Amino acid sequence: MSETIVITVPYRGTDKEIELEWQPMGYTHRFKAQIDNVEVYFEPDEERNYRVVLPPDVLDSHAKINVELVQAVATVLQETLS
Repeated sequence: MSETIVITVPYRGTDKEIELEWQPMGYTHRFKAQIDNVEVYFEPDEERNYRVVLPPDVLDSHAKINVELVQAVATVLQETLS
């Protein structure tokens, strides 16, 4: 079962709304997001910080990844859920 949530992320002086799909996985979870038409996953690591995981097809496609926005989303997730 997955749920969708929307978070507000400060980005370059504006607030950007990012839709995340919460995906439970056994004893843990991850969030899936579409950031600039690139599928990105955020999952907790061993220290309960959120790391970014990209599907192999994204890496193979040489898609442009907005690193600054991805980092901002991870920061908001970390601050909100810790």
